[in-house]
Amino acid sequence: MKPLIAPAAALRADRRPNHPTVVVDDVGVRYAGGERRHQVDQDFGVLVERWSGPATGIPQYGVLDPEVQWKAADRRLCAHCLDSPEREPGGAGGLWLLRGEAAQCVWPADIRTTTPPICREHAELALERCATLRGGYLAVRVPEVEPVGVIGTLYDKGGPVSADELILFTDAERLRFVLARYLVLELRGAVLDRTLTGTRDVSRAAQRDGAT
Repeated sequence: MKPLIAPAAALRADRRPNHPTVVVDDVGVRYAGGERRHQVDQDFGVLVERWSGPATGIPQYGVLDPEVQWKAADRRLCAHCLDSPEREPGGAGGLWLLRGEAAQCVWPADIRTTTPPICREHAELALERCATLRGGYLAVRVPEVEPVGVIGTLYDKGGPVSADELILFTDAERLRFVLARYLVLELRGAVLDRTLTGTRDVSRAAQRDGAT
């Protein structure tokens, strides 16, 4: 039996946020000691959390390392090996393994997710060996993908307001005041890929458990 190697995007126990104090002013959030315009992500115009640590600790399956997730989602790299995954011939697109919240979609579906794509080889290995995938994951093929926002901590002049807030790139006012943790992708025209081992059973399990 093949051993299960932790995905590159899995958060390790020795990884922690590590950045200067967050300052809030009329322009938005920034790190102390510098100007916001020099600190934001140049592609998306948002301040991103900084993390550090050797990433050799125990993997926390089902939790994404923010820095690795951002890179993999932005460049459409495999969450497991950080290589470029293949695309299905005929226009079906790249492969994603998603949590059970997509189980009640009407297909084809547009789905927002922080999950990067995955190689078919690693998807099959994960479905075979990973216990966290048995509670309701779906395999989908996606012809079109676009970054549409971030998940992070929203601030006002008094400090943090809410964590894990979804802020879309169209919401320019709030985007200035979010410390982004994860990049959010919109998977457009996603369809089920029923060729992967266990995909049918996983889909039924997600629906049975009432995932939304």
